[in-house]
Amino acid sequence: MSATKTFLLELHCEEIPARFLGPLHISFAGLFSLKFGVTKFEGLYYSPRKLAWVFPNLPVLQPDQTETQVGPPQRMCVDADGKPTLQGLKFAEKWGVDFSAVRFEQPAGKKEPCAVVTLTKPGRPTVELLAEALPGLIAGLHVPKAMRWGSSEFEFVRPIRNLLCLFGEQVVPLTVDGVTATNTTWGHRLFHRQHPDPVQIASPEAYEGALEAAGVVVSVEARRKRIAEQLESLAAEAGGRVVADAELLDTLAEIVEFPKVVRGDFPADFLRLPKEVLVTSLREHQKSFCIEKPDGTDLLPCFLTAANREDDPEGFVKAGNEWVLKARLYDARFFFAEDRKHPLSDRLEKLKALTFQRELGSYHEKTGRVVALTKMLATRLSKDDAHIERALEAARMAKCDLRTLMVGEFPELQGVMGGEYLRHERAHEEVWKAVKEHYRPAGADDAIPSTPMGCLLSLCDKLDTVVGCFAVGLIPSGSKDPLALRRAGQGIVRILWEQAWPMTLADLVETALKVVAPKATKPEAETREALLAFFKDRVAYQLELAKYAGSVRRSTMAVGWLDLLDLKVRCENLSLFSEDPRFASLGQSAKRIGNILKDETPVNDFKADLLVEPAEINLVKHLGRVESQHDLIVTLNHLAELADPLEAFFSAVMVKCDDPALRATRLSLLHRLRQAFLRVADFSLWQ
Repeated sequence: MSATKTFLLELHCEEIPARFLGPLHISFAGLFSLKFGVTKFEGLYYSPRKLAWVFPNLPVLQPDQTETQVGPPQRMCVDADGKPTLQGLKFAEKWGVDFSAVRFEQPAGKKEPCAVVTLTKPGRPTVELLAEALPGLIAGLHVPKAMRWGSSEFEFVRPIRNLLCLFGEQVVPLTVDGVTATNTTWGHRLFHRQHPDPVQIASPEAYEGALEAAGVVVSVEARRKRIAEQLESLAAEAGGRVVADAELLDTLAEIVEFPKVVRGDFPADFLRLPKEVLVTSLREHQKSFCIEKPDGTDLLPCFLTAANREDDPEGFVKAGNEWVLKARLYDARFFFAEDRKHPLSDRLEKLKALTFQRELGSYHEKTGRVVALTKMLATRLSKDDAHIERALEAARMAKCDLRTLMVGEFPELQGVMGGEYLRHERAHEEVWKAVKEHYRPAGADDAIPSTPMGCLLSLCDKLDTVVGCFAVGLIPSGSKDPLALRRAGQGIVRILWEQAWPMTLADLVETALKVVAPKATKPEAETREALLAFFKDRVAYQLELAKYAGSVRRSTMAVGWLDLLDLKVRCENLSLFSEDPRFASLGQSAKRIGNILKDETPVNDFKADLLVEPAEINLVKHLGRVESQHDLIVTLNHLAELADPLEAFFSAVMVKCDDPALRATRLSLLHRLRQAFLRVADFSLWQ
């Protein structure tokens, strides 16, 4: 086995925006893997000023390469005495071998034996290949905003200030944008105030430890873990728990080189602001975590953030964050007070000046459509006039907070602030909660609104968005989905799935098409077809999220997916039988039935008295049990019991026999069987 070494490359740059670090790291790893045939790399090594890759077990020498060269026919290379001819000698000379190395054999595609020589090229040292390939691989890293500096033609995300490149203990000789590779790098800026020399890296294995000694935790995974542990510890010391925010945790891990979580405090009177305002303000302005009480109700007057240094001996980091944060919270309190000087309803008319979508009009027009949808659907779900009127009030107020100062500062608080302002105006609890939660679910992991009215408002808002956009030709394709229509469509499906309302997706599409018709620019039939295809994909994904087996998903959707209440019942019950081996046999029989009936016209011509074989008579008896049953679980049990009689039937009975009447009866029997199957699922897709 050939010797191997570990390869290390580090680009030390000026500060790189956090959003570029991960994609650049993965991009280079992919390019390198394709070039050198490696399958893995060690760790995610990047920080604000560094991009580094460690690839273990690269061979010191590349494998030898052999190639076979075919020459003239044997009769032209040797004479009658077996001595080489001039042409044979020239062939050997051409490939740099003695004629004794030439052999004669008949290669594929040749009609007679020919001169053949096998050449072996020794494998090149890997370090040479690295030196040749790396400048091009590094130059191949692209970001949306690549730049050039000075007179250089080299484009990159930020200027490269140092290049560390080792193959084992050997420096790989290469230069990128005027920077020559060495076995040194730079640690934390504060470290080099006392240690001005660069950090020597003896080998790739020593890289991570040497940098940590110089004040840089180069692994983003290690930084994330340390931050999470420190957050939990400091929150517990304060008598609470961290308000979880995975995205913020990732951000902090990417913007610091040495993570040190610092706890700060703010005046307790700011706790009068809504919890969401404080959490959002701290996250957006200070990249800080809030601490909540152990029961998750109220916040504590303190926060946690990450400092990019080992300690804060003078308390400057803590004090600086507190000073800035206090100013931000004063702003938030001012916005909150100013917004509450006028009722939220005063902003309804102002929505006319706010465009939702160019062809679909303003948010005021959207509000009118959502109100109309809410009225149509609410009257199907409730006969309580007061309840319906509250739903319409929520629909009218849902978008009003878009004209508030608070949402202008924090767009992610839209909906939330509308609900909070309505709560302070003493609106009905159903109304303010519905408005506050009507943007939910915001993603696959987010919960649906906590109240039925909130679910109805969310569904109507999303339905107007999806159907309206489709009606004017804005349909997501490939990776393009500028208005997040897939997310909105998934939200609609999630709400119907979890609320179990007696509405089909086809009903919702027809209702919404009527409401958006005045704005539509595409033919209604075309829009309807596109919407149903769109929702079918969303339903299929919902079944995946629900973790149903593939056989259950395929077979149940094939016989109907528009009624989610019915689909859910069939999926849940069929899942109980998904491991039953009899259903695999049933699936094979269903395929056979489908093949037999493929070219047959269904005819109700069943005459039981014509049946003569015991297997077919027994099958009819079992089928009768299935057809007479309405309980799904019992039906599934009876279907499972059909597996053996069906196998016996196909073994003993010729369906397409010569007797026309008997043939018609047997085909009718198979048709009845298929219809019985399709009450639950298409078992021909059971795999």
